[in-house]
Amino acid sequence: MNLPTRHASLWLGSFAASLLLFGACDKDQPGGGPKGSGKAPVVGGDNVPDGKDSGDTLVWAVSGDADGFLPTVGETATGGAMMDLLMPNVTQSGFEDGRLSFQPAWASSWEFSEDKKHLTLHLRKGILWDDGEPLTAKDLAFSYDLIGNPKSNSPRRPYLDNMDAEEPYTVLDDHTIRFNYKWAYNPQTMMAHAGMNPVPEHLLRDADPAHLREHDLNIKMPVGHGPFRLLDWKRGQSIRITRNPACKTLKVPYIQRIEARVIKEYATRMAELEKGAVDLMEGIEVKDIDRLRANSDIKIYRRGYRFMDYIAWNQTIPLFQDRRVRRALTMSLDIPKFIRSYLTTEGGEVTALPAYATVTPELSDFKEEGFQLLSFDTKKAVELLAEAGWKDSDGDGVLDREGEKFVFTMLTNSGNPRRKKMGVVVKEELGKIGVHVNLEYLEPNTFFGKLRQKDYEAAIAGWSAALFPDPAVMWMTETKEKPRAFNFTGYSNPEADKIMREMRKTADIVKEQKLMKRLLRIIYDDQPYTFLFWRAEYFALHKRFRGVHPNVLSVLYQIEDWWVPKSEQRYKF
Repeated sequence: MNLPTRHASLWLGSFAASLLLFGACDKDQPGGGPKGSGKAPVVGGDNVPDGKDSGDTLVWAVSGDADGFLPTVGETATGGAMMDLLMPNVTQSGFEDGRLSFQPAWASSWEFSEDKKHLTLHLRKGILWDDGEPLTAKDLAFSYDLIGNPKSNSPRRPYLDNMDAEEPYTVLDDHTIRFNYKWAYNPQTMMAHAGMNPVPEHLLRDADPAHLREHDLNIKMPVGHGPFRLLDWKRGQSIRITRNPACKTLKVPYIQRIEARVIKEYATRMAELEKGAVDLMEGIEVKDIDRLRANSDIKIYRRGYRFMDYIAWNQTIPLFQDRRVRRALTMSLDIPKFIRSYLTTEGGEVTALPAYATVTPELSDFKEEGFQLLSFDTKKAVELLAEAGWKDSDGDGVLDREGEKFVFTMLTNSGNPRRKKMGVVVKEELGKIGVHVNLEYLEPNTFFGKLRQKDYEAAIAGWSAALFPDPAVMWMTETKEKPRAFNFTGYSNPEADKIMREMRKTADIVKEQKLMKRLLRIIYDDQPYTFLFWRAEYFALHKRFRGVHPNVLSVLYQIEDWWVPKSEQRYKF
């Protein structure tokens, strides 16, 4: 992950990216035309909608439930996607030519100071929370107060690392806020760090930060300002949101409702998709792509390389503290073979790339051609393990050291056949070198909770990668004063820390590229993860939906433009 927040970060869970883009809201005109026109774009028909084509429900099959609706503490993919529809970001995100871009939303404009150390956001007036209270700069400042409060245990706390400790943000008036940085650095990252989804200060000012996850606004009825409102949430079953015609922050979509239906098992999701009970399903397995393309009711869309799978080795336990051990485990796995066998379609379409970092290859500024990967070499792996003291001293086929067997449990999330298959392969391959692996499958929220708490030995997991460079949230040494919720492995390397601090102090892209290259080499050599592969995400959508723009940002990219001709709509209101 590179970490969550909405812009271009990563969300846990099913790893649906949580970025949703909207245009400026034109009163209550669905998919409205130019601002202030009050008219639909053009005429109706198969290719271009008009007002009469608003309506219908998008039924979206998700593997895991939300964990709540407060952006300051949310962590799951499903929850993040819902929050972006209920209380969107300060700005909209775009992605062009390998770089993240920003467009107006609640913030109508912004500018950096001459020294690039201050970023001022000008917020649109007349924006209201769902309860009728005005949305102001104080709400945004309060949101950052909460993520900076240690009691909140917010995963977004690292966003404050580069801001002035005494005065990270200054509310200049109700519609103007200035973010104050210690130094200038990557402007995309600075914008992303200043652009989280706001929460209502008037409803949370008396809340205990330590108990935000149990607050009614998180687990019962959120108050937002976006193009959708929560209709109901049946825990473990479904989340339904309905179009908000009063939205003034963003463009009102054509789709009347979205229902995220929680279906944990992939095979069940697939069955529901093929019989037409659900409309949208992401994470389509490679083996199903060609068959679904032959289904006349379904369209398959391919997105960019946003999703990375990895094996995490928990370095807070002795078993994985020796980097020779971690490197040996990686060298025992034939990752290219897995890609050929399981991530290539019957028609020969390769859907994955070997990974060496958590920085997506979609970020053109930081992509490195010819990065030298560890080779698949079981002989060398056995030698490294022997150097670390692991040998089969009693001839039972399992390595041991000082009376301890090399046995561990590897967790992954249930309902994900690719990771289940990977687990079986890992167990089989490591067994050949005398390492015994027990596999355990957990419900997604439980699984990711264990990762965050470092309550595991090894785990197969994945990130939906940030589209701005900020590796510190995952790899910087964790301290009591500065916890790193997403440094799952307890990784710590002083040289890496030094480089990340230096990266956070430069706005020079050439210098940053050189530092990033060094950093990623150090981390890869340490192998806190076995970096597996980047996957091109495929999603399936019922053919009646028009206006779909597949993009690396989100499966719901520009959802406000999705529409269904009136004659094809299934759900009437």
